[in-house]
Amino acid sequence: MKIAFINDPHERFGIEHVSALLKANGHQTRLFIDPKLFDDGEFSVRWLARVFDHRQRLIAELKAYQPDLVGFSVDTYSYQWALGMARDIKKEMPVPIILGGIHPTSVPERVIDNESVDMVCVGEGEYAMLELVNSMAKGRVDHAIRNIWFKKDGRVIRNEVRPLIEDLDALPMPDKELYYSVSPHSSEIYFIMTGRGCANSCSYCCHSYLKGIYKNKGKYLRQRSIDNIIEELVHARDKYRIKMVRFWDDDFMVGRNAGWFREFSRRYKEKVGLPFICYLYPRDVPEEVIRDLKEAGCCEVNIGVQSWDDHVRREVLSRDTPNAEIDALLDVLKRNRINVTADFICGLPLQSDDDAVNFIRSCGRGKVGDINFFGIKYFPGSSMTQRMKANGTFSDLQYEEILEGKKPALIHMGGDLAFKAIIKFKVAAWFFKVFPQRVAEYCVEKKFYRVLGEVVPPWLLELIYNYSMTGHERKYLTRLHRRHYMHFIVKMIRSSFGGTAL
Repeated sequence: MKIAFINDPHERFGIEHVSALLKANGHQTRLFIDPKLFDDGEFSVRWLARVFDHRQRLIAELKAYQPDLVGFSVDTYSYQWALGMARDIKKEMPVPIILGGIHPTSVPERVIDNESVDMVCVGEGEYAMLELVNSMAKGRVDHAIRNIWFKKDGRVIRNEVRPLIEDLDALPMPDKELYYSVSPHSSEIYFIMTGRGCANSCSYCCHSYLKGIYKNKGKYLRQRSIDNIIEELVHARDKYRIKMVRFWDDDFMVGRNAGWFREFSRRYKEKVGLPFICYLYPRDVPEEVIRDLKEAGCCEVNIGVQSWDDHVRREVLSRDTPNAEIDALLDVLKRNRINVTADFICGLPLQSDDDAVNFIRSCGRGKVGDINFFGIKYFPGSSMTQRMKANGTFSDLQYEEILEGKKPALIHMGGDLAFKAIIKFKVAAWFFKVFPQRVAEYCVEKKFYRVLGEVVPPWLLELIYNYSMTGHERKYLTRLHRRHYMHFIVKMIRSSFGGTAL
């Protein structure tokens, strides 16, 4: 069987794992990427996005491949894009289409109601997809496959969710070749997940509702063995000549003790020997663990501060770590010479401008290298979204837009004004990067960041801020972003003039 995966520019672990299992069982897979040039979430210029629109080329390539099944893995932000692609594909070829990922998992009844969607995968997709493709290969679709909803004879078949995959080592290594064959520049920094699930239940996160979906379906927090992790990384280093590793677990520390980190540090340093970046939840982390991470090769830690207001963090985000504990972790990381990038969410309920500004000022003391500013994303099933719907913060129309993935960010801040709301804080943070402390403090006190946010085009400010960030990950991602554009623009130009595609 030939399976086609359609994807936006972002690497998705779910597709890599499903593809690896399908290939291991004799099926053929191929990835088709819509690069979304000039409309990729980092750099948006609408008229250029129209000029470099890639969708018709993608569909032409898809028709030439003639797949037996087309699959999408989508979050709330990419859902409407995926629906548009599915509609365009259906106009050109009668191929069955299945959608999986966070958004379809949270609202499967809405997703399958779309005319262009034939099936929905709820939750983990590896074995569900394998059973589906195997049944299709036999010429008769099995409509009782757990985790998959089907359309049949004018009705919807809603199959239950199967137990969670507890032995992650039993899965094949993720199919990175699927991505690197289409975007060869992507292999410079290697993304890896060493576990699934999360011990935390932050109100804005998908885990706050995934735990409900998988209640009594097995152990939610699962982790791979050190042997399995090292095996994947050694293979990747030798095959793709990767230069850096990015552990993408929600919290690299959770569920692991000091002994695990000592063993991991020794094995990683001996067998892999590459610099790496990881996430840490901002809690009290023993300094011996931080020292082991540093010894292994950790050059940067990403922590989710999200708000510098204890009340907002506790009451809105369901994160009860106080500022003093976060500050203590920053001190330990600084003492061990590990660079820190902090995530900060803008537009939270009960949040004021002072929240972001005070955190920016605190970062000026040198404990944080870079700040990633995000708008709050309202996922349909998250406890935050449900709470705000129940207390009347969202109107019926706004809630409907969240369920349909149309305006999932910063609704109560004015929708289209959301981007400017984030940009002004990036300008304030930029002041502390380019000016002496006293000058930066004066600029922030006089709120010059608001003025620049109004008079300078947002895309230009976004570009300036991204290129001013000094963290290891941001440097790699900025370079990869630039190469991504060059690769697909050259490919489009060559194909337009009848040349050979890259």
